[in-house]
Parts: sequence; C-alpha cells; structure tokens
Amino acid sequence: MPTRRTKISADSQITEATSYGPPAAGSVKSAGRVLRILEFFDEIQRDARVAEVAERLAFPQSSTSILLNCLVELGYMDYLPESRSFLPSPRVTLLGTWLDKGPVRNGSLIRMLEELSHKTGDTVIIAARSGIFAQYIHVLQARSAMRFHVPPGSRRLVVWSATGFSLLTPCSDREIRGLCTRTNAEAALGIPRIDINQVVENVGRTRRDGYFFSAGLVTPGAGSIAIPLPEGIDGWNRALAVAVSGPLQDMTRRRAEIVALLNDVVQRYLRPAPSA
Repeated sequence: MPTRRTKISADSQITEATSYGPPAAGSVKSAGRVLRILEFFDEIQRDARVAEVAERLAFPQSSTSILLNCLVELGYMDYLPESRSFLPSPRVTLLGTWLDKGPVRNGSLIRMLEELSHKTGDTVIIAARSGIFAQYIHVLQARSAMRFHVPPGSRRLVVWSATGFSLLTPCSDREIRGLCTRTNAEAALGIPRIDINQVVENVGRTRRDGYFFSAGLVTPGAGSIAIPLPEGIDGWNRALAVAVSGPLQDMTRRRAEIVALLNDVVQRYLRPAPSA
C-alpha cells in the first residue's frame, strides 16, 4: 500500500507526495528537526528567536527560520513581531489530548513533576518504553549549578537503567529475559553484553522496594531514583516511570528523603481518592 508523507520544501511550502518506499533522507531530517524544535520550546517554556533555537539545537539558522515560519503557516507556532520571536500556538496544546482523560489532560501529572522539581532542585524525568529503550518523554532540568543536563527524548536501555527497571515491573521474568536477549542482539557495538540474571534481580528488587536507585549505572557520577507510576496514566495502560536524578553523592545522601517524596506526590496526584 502506498503511504502519504509531508515534505517541507526549501521555499517553505508544504507539498504532499505518494511514496512506495522509505521516505527521503531530507524529509526524515526535517521531520526530526520539527519535533526537536517543539521539544526545545517545551523545555524552555517561553518564546525564542530564530538565532537562539538554531544555536541551542545546532541547526543551520536558515533552515531553522524556514521550519519556524512553516510551523506558523500551519498554525502550530505564533510569531511575535514586537520581539521577533516564536512561541508554540494553542494548537500544539491540543495535540494528543484525545489519548488521555486522566492525569495528563487535567494537569495532575505536570503539577506533580513541578512539585518534585521545586522540592528537590534536581532533574525530574518521565520515561516510557520504546522498544529496547526507556525514552525520556518529559524532562524538567535541575536548577542547581552542579547538574547534569538531560535533553528530552534521551534514551537509555530499558534493561539497564533505573527508569527501565521501573517500566519492566509489570512484565514476567520470561518477558524480561527475552528482552535482554533482544537487547544483546540489537544494541550498538561497544556496549557490554547485558547480564540477564542481574536484570531479573534488579527488576525484582524494584517490585519489592517500590523504587530503584541507580548509582552511576548509566552516567558516571550521576545517581537516579525511579519508581513506576500507576497503570492507566495516559489512558492506554502503557507503563510510565518517574525519576529524580542528580550528582551521585547528593542523591546517595538524600535517598530516603527523595523516595518518600516520590511516593507522597504519586499518592496525592495520581492515585484516586477512595470512595466514601
């Protein structure tokens, strides 16, 4: 069956084409840049000029300007003449709302993340599973001077990360072993083979304790504490996890405090109150 794709051309016009094969490399590149632009605004949460967007994302300024103006024409971006800057439009706000009728739509999840960010000062992450990866779908950056910058969209192996172990808690040991085998087969060259028994043990510990503490497991010198979120957060029963990350020494010292805070905010924001 032919597939339809949308291509952003050099003159900012949108053209539709029919393709019987994979999309052209330029189309894939443009689509990826559009998504990274939207994620950039989600991170900074304010308007920005072309030069800032291009510099932060390491894009050519000319193509960044074309993409931003194209998004304005499509209604996904507003141009603010007084500051010569761009800001995502309300149309972006409405994207994906049909996927959820719960904590994402009513704002509970975001309020929970903001409280975690305010009380810890550390990086706060929401992760979802994407194949063999745990992907960071929303990130609030740490506010302290000593911090690790974690871009939204970052990926970690689901079988070898704190968020990954939390995402795997609903899975059977057989599923986890199969995923480890797949990861060892598909992971990039140079990545050490995953110890399947250790992964099963780590997921079991996460089920038992309700959280997993990563002491430099992925990034040397960084610590991360992750817990699984209740089922049905996005309305489609897909697993999600929340994590707080920061310098390892600080995370080790505040481990019990952060675990207690994570459990408290999840209970208050995401678990329904018992009926009378």
